[in-house]
Amino acid sequence: MKKLLSILALSILIFSCSSDSSDDDGGDNNPCPQPTSLSINSLTNTTVRLDWSSQVQSSLYDVEYGIIGFSQGSGIRQTVPNAYLDIENLTPTTQYSFYVRVFCQSTNGYSNWAGPYAFVTLDNNPYCEDPSNLYVQPYNDSVTHDHIDLSWSDGDFDGSQIQYGIEGFTIGNGTIVIIDDTIYPSNARIDGLNANTSYDFYVRNQCGDTGYSSWIGPVTQSTLEEALNPNCIDPLNFTLDQIYTTTGGSDILVFSWDEMNGENTWQIHQTVNGNPIGSGTTLDTSYNPIQLTNYTSTGVVYDFYVRANCGIDGYSDWVGPITITGP
Repeated sequence: MKKLLSILALSILIFSCSSDSSDDDGGDNNPCPQPTSLSINSLTNTTVRLDWSSQVQSSLYDVEYGIIGFSQGSGIRQTVPNAYLDIENLTPTTQYSFYVRVFCQSTNGYSNWAGPYAFVTLDNNPYCEDPSNLYVQPYNDSVTHDHIDLSWSDGDFDGSQIQYGIEGFTIGNGTIVIIDDTIYPSNARIDGLNANTSYDFYVRNQCGDTGYSSWIGPVTQSTLEEALNPNCIDPLNFTLDQIYTTTGGSDILVFSWDEMNGENTWQIHQTVNGNPIGSGTTLDTSYNPIQLTNYTSTGVVYDFYVRANCGIDGYSDWVGPITITGP
């Protein structure tokens, strides 16, 4: 628990007003006594319990709450059977206020409204630890044209939430995905993304009845371009591992990549820098990594590409270029 934040909770600015608002069931002469002792308990960054007392026995209370200063009738209104109301999904570090009235069976009507009572939500939740270290998983299929795999540390076994949107979106305006995997509480695959699009991702813990932690993030990641051939996924991490000239004068290039389809055959394409694919030389190979000898001329700039050969499923897109000046 965040003990420091518990101390902060005790010192947070909380204030109340005892003014009576006008009532539509009798005004100042209403014989039904309004609730008293409005207060709050269990305050966090997103949750609070609203409390009050009543001089009459009742099983019906009318509560209205909202951002401080709201006009009655425009707030969120709930009817509850007990002299308290638990509220969720509040905004951190935000001022709210609430009103309450009671239904009196003796008069068959409501009391005047009591309130407003005002409070400020916390920045953090003292009862729910934040997750940490949100990152994109580093595996071959962790990022595709329509999904991104995320991991984080210190996930809560009660569950987590991911909020995401187009890079730069404002928290609260994103899409929320609920993660309730109690076996692996710190992993999630976010599906249904748009190809070739940059997203921001945040994560927070859900701690049972004690609300949510703070949002942690963002982590920014772009999806890949959509494959022209969905049955043959593009190679990933196409890399020039070595470039050198031997003592005998041969120029050596060593390339590698990650295969995605279980294939064992690829094509390497070489073209002069700036020329379109198809205008150069294509080499079929079953080697990965592959060493190319004397494929360049000194001072000439080349582009190299790779694509997968998936047999009856055809070829993937060309991946690259890697641009090289001959040694």
